[in-house]
Amino acid sequence: MAKVTINDRTIEVPNGTSVMDAIFHAGYDVPLFCAEKHLSPIGACRMCLVRTGSPRKGPDGNFIMEDGQPKIFWMPKLAAACITAVTDGMVVDTLSDEVKHAQSGMVELTLLNHPLDCPTCDKGGACELQDRSYEYGLVEKFYQPDPMELPMYTRFEMTRRHVDKHHPLSPFIVLDRERCIHCKRCVRYFEEIPGDEVLDFIERGVHTFINSEDDGLPSNFTGNIVDICPVGALLDRTARFRARNWEYDATETTSMDDACGAAITVDTRSGLLERIRAAERREVNEVWISDAARFGHEWVNENRVRVPLVRKNGQLVETNWEEALEAIRKGLSGVAKADIGVYLAGSSTLEEGLAALELTQALGTPHRDFQGRTAYPVTGFTPASFDELLDAEFVLILGEPTEEAPTLHLRLSEYSRGLKPAARLNHGTPFADLNIKERMPRLTHKLALFSAYPSNTAKWAGASGVHAPGAEAALLAALLNQGEAPAGLAEAVDWVKERLAKSQRVVLVLGAGVLNQPQAALKARQLAERTGAKVMCMTPAANARGLEALGFFPGKGGAGWTEAGPRAVYYAYLPTEAQLKAASFRILHLTHRHPLAERYADVILPNQTPYEKRGHTLNLEGRVLPLEPVAINNGEADGAVAALAVRAEAVGVKTPVRRVRQAPRLLVEKHNLPAALERCLPKGPGWAASEADAPQGALYLRPSRWRREQVVGAVAQAIELRLEMSPATARAQGLADGYWVEIELPGGRERLEVRTVVGLPDGVMYVPALGAWAGRSLEAKILVGGAA
Repeated sequence: MAKVTINDRTIEVPNGTSVMDAIFHAGYDVPLFCAEKHLSPIGACRMCLVRTGSPRKGPDGNFIMEDGQPKIFWMPKLAAACITAVTDGMVVDTLSDEVKHAQSGMVELTLLNHPLDCPTCDKGGACELQDRSYEYGLVEKFYQPDPMELPMYTRFEMTRRHVDKHHPLSPFIVLDRERCIHCKRCVRYFEEIPGDEVLDFIERGVHTFINSEDDGLPSNFTGNIVDICPVGALLDRTARFRARNWEYDATETTSMDDACGAAITVDTRSGLLERIRAAERREVNEVWISDAARFGHEWVNENRVRVPLVRKNGQLVETNWEEALEAIRKGLSGVAKADIGVYLAGSSTLEEGLAALELTQALGTPHRDFQGRTAYPVTGFTPASFDELLDAEFVLILGEPTEEAPTLHLRLSEYSRGLKPAARLNHGTPFADLNIKERMPRLTHKLALFSAYPSNTAKWAGASGVHAPGAEAALLAALLNQGEAPAGLAEAVDWVKERLAKSQRVVLVLGAGVLNQPQAALKARQLAERTGAKVMCMTPAANARGLEALGFFPGKGGAGWTEAGPRAVYYAYLPTEAQLKAASFRILHLTHRHPLAERYADVILPNQTPYEKRGHTLNLEGRVLPLEPVAINNGEADGAVAALAVRAEAVGVKTPVRRVRQAPRLLVEKHNLPAALERCLPKGPGWAASEADAPQGALYLRPSRWRREQVVGAVAQAIELRLEMSPATARAQGLADGYWVEIELPGGRERLEVRTVVGLPDGVMYVPALGAWAGRSLEAKILVGGAA
């Protein structure tokens, strides 16, 4: 620990702490633009100038004294607090006229060419430049030396620079170059957090501007630059001009876009979801979220089911919950209780899972499941936490973290540089972590990655390879010395075996491709037991670990979420057409209308999106995370707890969970659920996995960060949905680049453009899963083909 004096206060802070964070720790403020949590400090803006010094000892070994106190020898020039580390005995001055004059001058220089368009800037009310200008920009003693004269607000009278405004960097981000103050936060962010060096300074001096050499921003994590930009230079195009910052209703909740459980802040206005920002959750996502979590929200406001719909005379008509209850009672009359199915969405909360479990147990039906459940239970593995991941000696990945669990990709970026989150101080996470350096070398000997499709994370791996879907079992068998490695991977497998033999702390990361093959998952479990590894399972369902832990999966003889079976069904998502055809009475609990639901549903109940739910979820590390309801106008929509209570009443069954607020007590009593942010690590019996649960075919549904419902608006412009294959596979199928085909997928027919990609395994066709079917191989049914 270092003892430091900040003005008149003496504090102790850990060695290596920046002077800036020591100042905040002591309760003082300092202006800053370039420093940002989890980014390397560079001192570029020179806003945080302070005076530093320390006492010195004389030849006799005693401190040199002055007026009975050790004399402070001040440094000849002011120092940037963000890049200066504290030393024991250091004295820091932030209140003298010299410091205030320097800080005020830097504000003046920053405002020299900044446009005065605050009334039309979306950053107004949340702009750091506005705050710094108000707090530090005008010191009266410097700008109004004569109280009888008008103050001199600025000494500059020349014309401000005029450059490109409203320059689109991507369908999600727009750049206003006039407003940019060249703090370099966005440039450092791309290099240091996702590891994609796509932005940089172009030109010099007053002509300097930020730009990308590539077309757009080729990254899954572009939206974070909107949060960290201190001015209105980088803006969210999906939320631009929607409202002023003080007009939003902000709610912090948990993203259910993947199994990581990142913290997000959802901004609404007048009942509409307008914007999503990252929130800080140090244990999980720190302060970063993926583009899917940030921009994949435009679907929420469109085409909502706001009231119950009941089929009358072949048509769905709007009604109320009472009439819907009566329609359900009539539809279930004569149906055996054991022939009723209950199927939840993969983003359902623990409270909804408990309500569904209690109902199915009361009915005595084995037909229950949740969308996105993998063929092998993830509760069979001991989960690793993100802290354990960063502390591991070696990490082996079988999957695509960039697409399956984006937050994990960011934590692996930290891991590959040997970084760990800085310790908390009084003000929270340090702004300037001096352990982070620009262009830090990647420790590739700590990481290996194998996937069925090229992964962006592989660039940090010492050994990597792309294999055909279904080869995971053979790859794991080779690692266990039970067989030969797949073609082309023998050298990489040997390297991994050497690293596993030398490493004590190992983390195994499994994607949906492994979890949907019981044989591969069993071998992964053997490898974990042999090496003592803990496991992270990147499940397609956001709350797969939680719902499995409750025991919400098919009973003996029950139909799973991919199968047809029960006569009367409740789906909290849109199933396949074959499943709807197989049932005689169908209750769909949906957030949005869909042609398939209009054709087959007997009753449609209005559902809540994950943003509107109250409850808890378990992420892939087994951490309990809270969900808070956001102020969205959803009419009479309610969650699965209420919908299942209506169904229980319709069949004359009483369950202990009829309201959301009843469930937490039962979760604690029956399942020992700990408090929020604590870890819950139950090991359930799971189910007897069979290879029949993993159908094989030439069409591989590769994991994708986007879901089908999100592909609207800006997302539809940003992503390209294509049928990809190797050139040899295209020739064998009679296809070529630019051909358009119609292909049968679980969600229905899709018209896709063919794209050949060199390096993909032969004999396989790839299409983005866009949801719960990720990591599964199906029979390829190409219906129509032809040249574009």
